[in-house]
Amino acid sequence: MKTIILIDGQNLFYGLKEMRILENQIKWDLFFKSLLSSNDELIRTYWFRPQKIHDRFHTPFNIRNQIAYRSFNIQGYNHLLDIKKHPSTTVAKIEEESKKVEEWIKKEKDRFAKIEYNYDQIALEFGDIELIKTGMVKINPYTEEYVGEKGVDISLAVKMIALSVEKKCDKIILISGDFDYAEAVKYSKNNMTKIHIVKLHKGVPPQNRSMSRELAVLADKVIDVYESEIRSNFFKTNSP
Repeated sequence: MKTIILIDGQNLFYGLKEMRILENQIKWDLFFKSLLSSNDELIRTYWFRPQKIHDRFHTPFNIRNQIAYRSFNIQGYNHLLDIKKHPSTTVAKIEEESKKVEEWIKKEKDRFAKIEYNYDQIALEFGDIELIKTGMVKINPYTEEYVGEKGVDISLAVKMIALSVEKKCDKIILISGDFDYAEAVKYSKNNMTKIHIVKLHKGVPPQNRSMSRELAVLADKVIDVYESEIRSNFFKTNSP
């Protein structure tokens, strides 16, 4: 059976993170092979990743406006025009906090670039992987946290549907437990494409907190993968 693997990169990242495992520690060719049935032919693996950090609205003007409102309840603050309307100590504090926000955004963008380099290296090392960089990571720089993605899951779902409609494969193996893919799974199955879904289990006794039970029910087969199995069979020799 012609088989395609679709990976929700962020979902996989957090699943492995719970196990304290990094993507570059794994022999992905062996891992992917373990997901196949005896009569499967792996055509390609599509690994979906966000393209960039969504910082479009975090301009110097907007950052200072937000800090002024959050910290001093000042609405409509314009640091270029209103600087003389407020005490110099307040203006200085707004500027100080704003600089911290800007520095955090820069640091995270630099870190994101390094992470992207690591994924590019994985794609170069294992030839069947095609990285699909699409969508954005959403951040809240005022609380210094990541708050989700935009567009990545839609791209993966569209790819799944297109593969089934165009009869590019007989089977799709989905590495994600996100219920957002339920409708794409249903549609693909209605086009007579087999859907297997990978379920990652952490620790002993095995636990899984990321797989939607409703999504698992829709799958033609759930492929259980255990942390002990990953460490025993798919770790690179230089990995801890």
